[in-house]
Amino acid sequence: MGIVLEARDLFFRLDGREIFQGLNLRLSRGEIYIILGASGSGKSLLLKLLGGLISPGGGSVEIEGISLATASKEVLQAMRVKMGFVFQDAALISNMSIFDNVALPLRYHTQLGEPEVQSRVAEKMGLFEVDRTYDHSIPAQVSLGMRKRAALARALILEPQLLFLDEPVMGLGVEAMDLIVSVLSTYQQRVRATVLVVTSEWPSGIPVAYRVGLLGSGRILAEGTAQEMQAELEKMKKWGSRLR
Repeated sequence: MGIVLEARDLFFRLDGREIFQGLNLRLSRGEIYIILGASGSGKSLLLKLLGGLISPGGGSVEIEGISLATASKEVLQAMRVKMGFVFQDAALISNMSIFDNVALPLRYHTQLGEPEVQSRVAEKMGLFEVDRTYDHSIPAQVSLGMRKRAALARALILEPQLLFLDEPVMGLGVEAMDLIVSVLSTYQQRVRATVLVVTSEWPSGIPVAYRVGLLGSGRILAEGTAQEMQAELEKMKKWGSRLR
């Protein structure tokens, strides 16, 4: 299948605390991988490390065989065009309208004319059912759920091959969750994207084909199919262990 992303022996210290201690992770092309970890285990930091937004204190991250530590600015820029990010708090630009937030990657990374930008933004916003009456509203004026929908639309706007999703459905209702999971699944299959999701709660209805990694004590403690990891979690609960 080919390795898209590989983290080797990652270390990271924050405020005097070792967050990651020799973490290793491999993602194959076209797979969906879910990292399950407790609050404070470093899930959001890990996404930023793997996406090259921050640098590790030790170890390496490679995307498609290219080391993020040694790649030129031009190469990193080209790589980021192929990535999509959704952060836990949606991370939309606070003084920019919802529509302009979604359009930003197209306006920054492409030479498309405004009519094409408008068309593509409308398509992606439609997929996630972003309420178009909020086009000119700033993020603080809309609900968290609507901000997450807009953030997902923005993440997919450049048709990325690698998606980093931080708690993409946390705090949403069942209908919204089902919609988002359906859209992401269809997109992943259509472009054969690699998707990394971090979450603190076991996703309901998780397909058996997904791989799951359990994050704790600064590393991936175990990984396997959803069925295998559910059994592993039960064993951890039985013996009083927990992810942290």
